[in-house]
Amino acid sequence: MSEAPVRTGVEALGRSAARGGLVTLVGQGIRALVQVASILVLARLLSPDDYGYVAMVGAIVGAATILQDFGLARAAVQAPIITRGQRDNLFWLNVGCGVVASALVAVGAPMVAGFYGEPLLVDLTRWLAIPFLLGGISAQFRASLTRDLRFAALVTIDVLASMLGLLVAIGVAVFDGSYWALVTQQIVAAVIVCAGSAIVAGWLPGLPRRRESVRSFVSYGLNQLGAQLLTYASLNADAVVVGARFGTTAAGIYDRAFRMMMLPIRQLQFPVTRVAMPVLSRLQDDAEAFSGFVVRGQVILLNLLAPAMMLSAVVAGPLVEIALGPRWAEVAPLYAVLAIGGVFQAAGFTSGWVFMATGEMRSQFRFALWSRPLMVVAVIVGSIWGVMGVAVAYGVGSALLWPISLLWAGRAAGLPARPWLTSSCRTVAVHGIAALGAAGVVHLVDPGAPWIAIGTAFVSAAATFALEALVWPALRGDLRDVMRTRALLRR
Repeated sequence: MSEAPVRTGVEALGRSAARGGLVTLVGQGIRALVQVASILVLARLLSPDDYGYVAMVGAIVGAATILQDFGLARAAVQAPIITRGQRDNLFWLNVGCGVVASALVAVGAPMVAGFYGEPLLVDLTRWLAIPFLLGGISAQFRASLTRDLRFAALVTIDVLASMLGLLVAIGVAVFDGSYWALVTQQIVAAVIVCAGSAIVAGWLPGLPRRRESVRSFVSYGLNQLGAQLLTYASLNADAVVVGARFGTTAAGIYDRAFRMMMLPIRQLQFPVTRVAMPVLSRLQDDAEAFSGFVVRGQVILLNLLAPAMMLSAVVAGPLVEIALGPRWAEVAPLYAVLAIGGVFQAAGFTSGWVFMATGEMRSQFRFALWSRPLMVVAVIVGSIWGVMGVAVAYGVGSALLWPISLLWAGRAAGLPARPWLTSSCRTVAVHGIAALGAAGVVHLVDPGAPWIAIGTAFVSAAATFALEALVWPALRGDLRDVMRTRALLRR
């Protein structure tokens, strides 16, 4: 058989994937703008208590998101071949998981309300059970669209859902002015995603078929479930502790600080990981090239994220005043602490790349098995010193676990972790020094001029960073790697 048709098919697939990656990035950018608009607008229409009620419920029942999917959608996407019968069986399994997840949330609503001592959370929790059912229904439709590389359709659905959800939430907030705006936002978005995915996918599920085995798909989902639940628990323990110990107002303020911190991280994590994973998978047989790409990837990631996070921590007060308004001033110190911790949380992405690219998922689970409970304990102990103690515990825990995760991943993959630590420590130190210099200058600015404070901090940090680059050759090498990102990926 001639190799030409095979090569043509692979090239066509590559072009489709490349176009899909570009469309995904554009869609991610639009969704980020919608999320920013949601923060700016709804924060001025709702109170901290409104956000606190939804945050307290979401921190507990959000685990049902993992149960509604059970890893079956990802298993369907990654399977080399999937028959129509298997697709139908997976659809009904996901529907069943969605029903179970939704029922557990609805039945457990009184327990959630009792845990926090807030009776009004019963109805709120039951309404928030609806998206889990819709998520189970839409899971295989979205998996089908992903398998067919129909990224434009997925992006369109997601953007439309985000925009309509926000518009409805604004309308409810204007007329009602309560937490029901946030609840409605989630339900509307889930309805749009479910209906849009089913319509665009263009197929209807048949009846379950006993002869079509999906055991391998279920096994895949079970292997993912443990690590996902542990990760979820550690990432949401702070919200649960704040809500349980300090009430709805504190929970709402902490929720705004945490979500502001996570916004740039989440927007950068998905596209960067999407690029890194296929490249690392191709390089896993070449240890030197693999290690070199991880080092470069971490340097590029941190040089994009660290300056923004650290500088925003320096101007947390003016930033919160502009974004949320003066009544949210208590968010600023919490955001400053969480933003510093967020730098180290993002730096840990590279250990995840290594685990996934080398197939060391069992080693990753073992790491999660002891590290995630430690984060939960740290947050509980930190709460002794109030809400700020929780934020500090989260940030310090992220900073301490980051080098350990690199050493653990390096050992699992048989790669030296020292180059990763050296380059990343250099990057964090450089931007940390620039941020400290900016902090010193900002104190001289009139506190009533937030835009001037932000501009002054940016100019000061840029000048300090330029001076560091002049006297530090290794930093100039890092900057060359950042500027040559496209060429490095192409090579």
